Amino acid sequence: MYLATAALLGALACVRLGVDAQVPPATPQSTGFNSSFTLSHEQVQLAQLSESVARSIEAITNYDRSQLAFGGPLEDDFYTLPPLTNQAGPVAPGTLLKVQPVTDPTSYVIPPNTALSRILYTTTNLNGTVIPTSGFVLWPYQPRRFSGGSTRTNSSSPAPVVLWTHGASGTFPNNSPSSHRALWFGYAAPFALALDGYAVVAPDYAGLGISKSWDGSDIPHEFLAGPAAANDALYALCAAWDAFPGMLSSDFVVVGHSQGGGAAWAVSEALEARPDEFPRQVRGHRGTVAGSPTTDVFAGLPEVVLPWVGMVLDKVFSDFRLESWLTPLGIARTKLLGEVQGGIGVTQQLYLSDGDVVKADYNETSWHAAAYHRLASSGRKAFKGPMLVLQGTDDLYVRYETTDSTVRDTCDSFPGAELEFLVLPGVAHVPALPATQPLWLRWIADRFEGRPVARDGCHRRKLKSFLPIEQYQVHGNSFPQWAGSPEYSYQVPLGP
Repeated sequence: MYLATAALLGALACVRLGVDAQVPPATPQSTGFNSSFTLSHEQVQLAQLSESVARSIEAITNYDRSQLAFGGPLEDDFYTLPPLTNQAGPVAPGTLLKVQPVTDPTSYVIPPNTALSRILYTTTNLNGTVIPTSGFVLWPYQPRRFSGGSTRTNSSSPAPVVLWTHGASGTFPNNSPSSHRALWFGYAAPFALALDGYAVVAPDYAGLGISKSWDGSDIPHEFLAGPAAANDALYALCAAWDAFPGMLSSDFVVVGHSQGGGAAWAVSEALEARPDEFPRQVRGHRGTVAGSPTTDVFAGLPEVVLPWVGMVLDKVFSDFRLESWLTPLGIARTKLLGEVQGGIGVTQQLYLSDGDVVKADYNETSWHAAAYHRLASSGRKAFKGPMLVLQGTDDLYVRYETTDSTVRDTCDSFPGAELEFLVLPGVAHVPALPATQPLWLRWIADRFEGRPVARDGCHRRKLKSFLPIEQYQVHGNSFPQWAGSPEYSYQVPLGP
């Protein structure tokens, strides 16, 4: 007995030594571990930044750059456009340009046993010009299977598809979700969907990821332009189906939030208005989830919306000048935003900190806002249902009153439309997704199962929190931090 026990302890000691020998040294790591950006004195002076705002912009920029997989689109060769060869005529939208079937996951923070692919493809902007853009596919370990309706699946069936349209990230190449370590929305949507068994097909939106076309011309990101984002999403499906034949289902549900909520709504409108352009998508569409949707371009914070829209509006309306919307301070800070390629965090510091950046009479002295609103806004049009709309009453970025008005007007104009409006008392902007995650995941599964919606036509429902609302965490206060190198593996459960 003693000999056996001693042998066992010896064996365990050998195992322990073997494990210890493979564990790398632990190295301290901060959120700004791979960037050392600082503003120049001239940049601080021209943008009239206080010391506090300047230091905040530096901290945010260092963090944002630390979240770029492989250094981001400006350094990652994947985003280099392949030449157009053997083209008998103009390239068609939805053309697959490049596919990376296996994207190295070590630079990302995607969940274990999910896999990532990236694609380049063509889409069209607001004026119909064919341009290149990028996107990704996040794969589940085991595809979800369904037994009901026309979507009955088995172990050899392709993975069910969710078309994910992301919320506002920025207007520059480095703001693309496909280059973000957490794919920008992380567990709020793309991770949750893949872990629930869906293949997540996601556009970056034109102008994010790829910023120049083959002829060297700039590709602006047409911020909040629902029809353009809908094109990006629907053509991403075409490219993904071509990139992975037989692996992705023809059936799909669209899910989006904020800018992406408006984009998801616009997808449903495009399928209703332009069925001849998207016949396969019309046949495969099973429903749309629009979370905190931007249905009125200029109903949000003007200090954020006007600079982002204004930066690219001269590409839509050639006579537009940013000076008609922004003050000299706003112009100077917009120039700095472009120099640092800032995203939403830098934008908030530049425009919401101190000083007037937007002219009070911008809408009276310029016709462009009303014109862009007509071109870009979602809602109040016929759409292909069913649709589930989520909206928190404490949303500072997409006001409850705006979504409520859009839903009412849409339902009044199209009373037979299948639209369920979920009102979330006390819930803020992005938190609308985690607050209702079990509900919208079940709603998606029901669409694939072929189950009818709970009620016909338009209706609204107000949810109630299980505990008193004041007991809940209001906003997100954490993020998935990259710990991919062996020397940082102590930061994840059980290490390597």
